[in-house]
Amino acid sequence: MSVSVSVSGNAGQAAAPAAPERKCTLPAGLTEISGLAMSTRHPGVFYAVNDSGNTNQVFAVECSGPTGQLRATLTVTGTSNTDWEALSVGRDPAGRPVILVGDIGDNFSGRAELTVHSFPEPDTLANAAVTPATYRLAYSDGRHDAESLLTDPVTGQWYIASKLIGATGQLYKAPLPPQTGQLNTLTPVRPGPVFATDGAFSPTGKSYTLRSGGPLGANTASVYDAATGAKLADVALPAQPQGEIVTYADCATLLVGSENDNQIWRVPLPAEAAPGCDVTTPPPTGDLKLANPGPQTCKFNQSCTIQLTATGGKPPVRHTASGLPWGLTLDAATGRITGRPWGSGTVQITATATDTTGASATATFPLTLTWF
Repeated sequence: MSVSVSVSGNAGQAAAPAAPERKCTLPAGLTEISGLAMSTRHPGVFYAVNDSGNTNQVFAVECSGPTGQLRATLTVTGTSNTDWEALSVGRDPAGRPVILVGDIGDNFSGRAELTVHSFPEPDTLANAAVTPATYRLAYSDGRHDAESLLTDPVTGQWYIASKLIGATGQLYKAPLPPQTGQLNTLTPVRPGPVFATDGAFSPTGKSYTLRSGGPLGANTASVYDAATGAKLADVALPAQPQGEIVTYADCATLLVGSENDNQIWRVPLPAEAAPGCDVTTPPPTGDLKLANPGPQTCKFNQSCTIQLTATGGKPPVRHTASGLPWGLTLDAATGRITGRPWGSGTVQITATATDTTGASATATFPLTLTWF
C-alpha cells in the first residue's frame, strides 16, 4: 500500500511518511460504522457508532492488538438513530470530556433540524445506559447532507462539514457554547473537500482533517491549518469499499475505516501535516497531586478568585469542580475559580485534576459566603 501526498505552498523536502498499516479489526456488529473518535480517558480505546436505522448505541472498542475487543456498549436513552453519521470527543464548559454523537445525515435534504447528543465520557468502561443533553441545529443557508462533526480541543468549538457530490462542501461552525432548549444556527466558515464523509481535529488543535471518501470521493485525507484554513496536505488512504471514517490516533497519525469492511488502518501523516507534533510533551513528574487550598471566604456578589494547584502527572491537566455556588466558574485549563458568587453560608467544594492518562487527584475544601 502506498501513500501519496500533495502539499500547498513551499513545504520543502520533508521525508515521506511511513506506509499505512493494519491496526485492528472491528468486533462483530460494527458492519455499518459511520463515526469514530479516540477516547481521552482510556488509552488504546476508540468509540464507534453505526449508520442510520441501527441501534442508539455507542461502542467502546480497544484497538491495542490486531483484533479489536468490545469493552462497553453505551445506550443513549431517549434517542433514536435517525442518521448517526459522526462522532467526536470534546469537553463540556467545566472541562470534563464528553462524547458527542452527530445525528446529522440528510441524504435527501429533508431535515429542517439536526441533533447532536452529548454525554460524559465514562470513567470506567462497562455496559451502561446514558442520558444525553441534546442540541438542535440548523444551517443558516438551507439544508445539507453531512457526515463530519469536529470539535476543537482548545476552544471547544463544534464544526460540521457538508457533503456534496461533485462539488466542494462547506465547513460550518456552531454557536460557542451551543445551547439546549433552542435552535443553534450553523454558519459557514470556509470550503471543504468534495464528498466529505468524516473529519476530526488533531489533539494539538493546530490542524484538522476532512476525509473525501466513499465511492464518489477522492479517497484522501485533506489536512488543513486550523487558524487559516490553508490546506497542508492531501494524504492518500488505503482502498476501502466505502471510506466513511477518520480520527486521530495521535497528532501525527490517523485511523481510518469503512462501512462493510471490518479493518481499521493506521495512516502516518507527513511532517507538514502534523503541526505542533515537534513539541515534546513533558514527561510525567511523579504521581498527580492536587493541593488543598484550605478554607476559603468570598463576599456576596463581590469579585472572588480561588486558585487550584496541581503537580505531577502527565500534562496537560484538566480541572473540574462540584459544589460551586451560582456566579463562580472554573477555568478547566488553569484551575482558576473566578466570579461573583451569590448565596450565604458554607458549602463544600470538591475539585478534581485529571491528566492525559486518566489519573486523577481530588481535594475538598469549605467555601464560606458572607454578606460583608
